[in-house]
Amino acid sequence: MNRPIRTTVVFGLISALLVYPVVGLLTGRWGGALGFKLALWLDLAIYSALLVRWSKSRLLPAFFPLGILLAAALWPWSRSGFFLLTLGVLSWIRSGICFKAPPLRLLTAETVAMAGGAGLVALLGPASALTWALAIWLFFLVQTFYFYLMPGLEERTPAPHDQDAFEVALREAEKLLG
Repeated sequence: MNRPIRTTVVFGLISALLVYPVVGLLTGRWGGALGFKLALWLDLAIYSALLVRWSKSRLLPAFFPLGILLAAALWPWSRSGFFLLTLGVLSWIRSGICFKAPPLRLLTAETVAMAGGAGLVALLGPASALTWALAIWLFFLVQTFYFYLMPGLEERTPAPHDQDAFEVALREAEKLLG
């Protein structure tokens, strides 16, 4: 089991265990629906930071989609629209910002992961804290299929512009001399 798969499963379990206390803290301050949407946003923000770290990308490009999702969480509209936007933002961050691959392969992996995860959550129809915790854990379990369909993502080397110019010049000089 490679690192992103293992960490996604563990992160999903931790998220499922902490959903009730976090929603309870946020609900006491801002109300039920807003507290729940903020808890899901926080969960996605932390998972996005993990995705960025695995891909050795920069964190800054992920702020824009997360900002859009935070604005949607604060906007008083339907929960189902927020959930669909959350799925879109996760796909945007994972396949648009973090991992680069052929478009057809990315589309296949995202479709399997998102349709499977959202389908399981919809099938479960969570209404209580226990069923929401189970739904969140099942969603993250299905998200691991993304890393099965996209093997080798964690081995991505940093781009040449991300490396120190002196280190690159030293390696090139060593190649010429050796």
